[in-house]
Amino acid sequence: MRSPMGNNILVISDLHLGEDLRPGSANVSYLRHLVKLERELEAFLAHHTIERLNGQPWTLVVNGDMVDFMSIMVLPDAAAVAHADDDPQDKLYGLGFGERESQKKLERVIVRHQGVFGKLAEFLAAGNELVIVVGNHDFEFHYPSVQRTLVEWLCGLAVGAGAPDEARVEFASRIQFCPWFYYQQNLIYIEHGHQYDEYCSFDYLLHPVAERNGAKGGKKSRVALSMAHAGMRYFANQLPEYDPHTAETWGFLNYMTWAWAQGLKGGIRLCYFYGLLVWRVVELWYSLVDRKLESDRRAVHHERLRALSAHWEIAEEKLMAIDKLRREPVTKRIFKLLAALFIDRVLLGAIAMAASAILLSKLHGWWKLVGPLGTLIAFAVANQLLNRMRLESSSAKLREAPLAIQRLVRAPFIVFGHSHAPERIALDGGGTYFNTGTWASDDLKSAFTHLLVTSASAEGEAHAELRQWVNGSSVIFPAVG
Repeated sequence: MRSPMGNNILVISDLHLGEDLRPGSANVSYLRHLVKLERELEAFLAHHTIERLNGQPWTLVVNGDMVDFMSIMVLPDAAAVAHADDDPQDKLYGLGFGERESQKKLERVIVRHQGVFGKLAEFLAAGNELVIVVGNHDFEFHYPSVQRTLVEWLCGLAVGAGAPDEARVEFASRIQFCPWFYYQQNLIYIEHGHQYDEYCSFDYLLHPVAERNGAKGGKKSRVALSMAHAGMRYFANQLPEYDPHTAETWGFLNYMTWAWAQGLKGGIRLCYFYGLLVWRVVELWYSLVDRKLESDRRAVHHERLRALSAHWEIAEEKLMAIDKLRREPVTKRIFKLLAALFIDRVLLGAIAMAASAILLSKLHGWWKLVGPLGTLIAFAVANQLLNRMRLESSSAKLREAPLAIQRLVRAPFIVFGHSHAPERIALDGGGTYFNTGTWASDDLKSAFTHLLVTSASAEGEAHAELRQWVNGSSVIFPAVG
């Protein structure tokens, strides 16, 4: 396919700015790694502010999880004036996911990482464009006031607080927020990818909030949290010694081993927060089965989907087909939810222990040993089978969607992020699926990855390469797939 390109395109994803604002992130090795990530990101932005290919400006697409609102734990300011809709939970678990709370968290992140945002402002001031695709860690960009907060900060850093309104409006016009995906016909489709991961997906992506009664009879937004959000807020952030990145690789026995290592006091504390998490997610599930609320949220989602259809000039039925590709959130099905929390494993283990005890008391001779041992082996095998189902990698989940999407939209390049695993995979019938990985990888061998899309010929034929920022320059990344 050929498309007359305007700007050359850079795609990066999963910056996770602000992840350091969670408990347990203050160790020396992590802070050194953070400095490295920031320094390289600033150099990357500075380089592309100055350097252009074929004289064309850049469109930088940050494909989700630019700001890690989900991980941030910031307690309310004790000196702040109380608001009628303040959530009492914020004093226990940090600021939540509402509109005002998200604005406050964003401002903390910008101040914390002002060097990065300063370079981003310079990049925009040089005539380039910024597209922010919303991910699961930064769905708070759904709120217009949060979008305005970022734009105003970048504008202030670039042109100054006293700049004429015309200059500020022109600057802001080069920033675009995409609540679902970014699309250029005959060229590229860019989506974060969390909708294909049931632990991170939202039931109604274009309307991820619901209304509930406020403190004085008014209405207040309540986020239909994903399982990942609930796990971070009620469990991971309450246990600074816990590394939330292990959630994708740990099975039931890994958690049991870790809990045992905490000792009696630590184990009781761990059980308390585990119980709290179970309570909160069951409460969340119960709130999402409200049929009236479900109907209202679905109607708003479909209304916004129709607006996107007109904006991107994609048939409405095609967008609805892409929307149906998502994996249903585990928070919508009680049995999947209990399995995600290992309740099935706890019950299975209790049954195995009870059965072993009964067999031990009733059997005689060698059967007294074989019976209980066989029961425990059966439990171990069942646990492993359940682990395989639960621990399917996010990379594998995401690979199922690109071919189906390409059949619905005209774009030779389908791009995801989310999985943190950079990939380049040829699609049947032509076209390529790219995953840009994460800029902020703990493994520097796969950090600083990005996608470069340029016009490779005078006829305007587009060319895409998965690349990596190494020693001040962009080089081809030897991606798997």
